[in-house]
Amino acid sequence: MLDVDLQQYQGSISFRIREGKRYLFDPIRKKELVVQPEELVRQSWIYYLHEEYKVSFASLSVEKTVVVGERSKRFDLILNNKAIPEVLFEFKSFNINITEKACQQVASYNLGLSVPYIVISNGIVHYGYKIDHDNKIIEPLHDLRFLVR
Repeated sequence: MLDVDLQQYQGSISFRIREGKRYLFDPIRKKELVVQPEELVRQSWIYYLHEEYKVSFASLSVEKTVVVGERSKRFDLILNNKAIPEVLFEFKSFNINITEKACQQVASYNLGLSVPYIVISNGIVHYGYKIDHDNKIIEPLHDLRFLVR
């Protein structure tokens, strides 16, 4: 399990209320979105990566389509390193437990991407894995030190 406190990064998210609805600004898609629990988790991770690891917004991809077999899937977030996908993120709402089903979901996305790192988070509990595709080995991560460049 990863020890990450995302709550402190929610202060970096820009919120506003319009027509009785609460919106947040997504710096990746450059638009306002209605606040949803899973979106709060995504935005907290975006600001965590940006502030803690100096990850540029331009190196992050949000909700893009990936083809797995004959099916199109949509991933939550990818961190790219020199335009090559490096970390695949799967987010759940903070009131949803991370289960084997969530792990299988992100693993299926990775079949089409072959990303070496995966992070699954509900905003409170976070799991990270290093994937050795050649040797078919999955190792749990205890930190994100590999992001330090």
